[in-house]
Amino acid sequence: MKLLDLSILLMSIGIILIILSFFFKNSSKKIEKDVEELSISIFQETNNLKRRLKIVEEELLLEPEFQVKSTSAPSQKGQNPKVQQVMQAVQQAAQASKIAQTTTQVKPIHQIIVSQVLELNKQGLSVADISIRSNLTEEQVRQVIANGGR
Repeated sequence: MKLLDLSILLMSIGIILIILSFFFKNSSKKIEKDVEELSISIFQETNNLKRRLKIVEEELLLEPEFQVKSTSAPSQKGQNPKVQQVMQAVQQAAQASKIAQTTTQVKPIHQIIVSQVLELNKQGLSVADISIRSNLTEEQVRQVIANGGR
């Protein structure tokens, strides 16, 4: 009799364990689904960040004149006259080198900048404004507009 009771007990424990295993499978599927949703959201966020970074890089490439203005710079009135002369000489040298660079550089204009120039022209901006925004000389801007982007 004890052997029969023991076998029934083991059989009932086995059936209970089989029934419980169905419930645990559902929770593991839920965890798998949660992990998959999390990985998809991380992928989307990564793509959004890459897209934003690309936009910022393009803006910086199109605006090389971007400079942070220092609020701690002393005023020129209180400076030594020799310091003022040196500062003026440095500024003149920078302008001269910039002019020399623009005259010696005859690189082809990238298609993105050409399309930007044409779009700004359609919006009614002046050649000088377009030149500032696209970092091209006014003559280059006129040539792009005259050629229609070709």
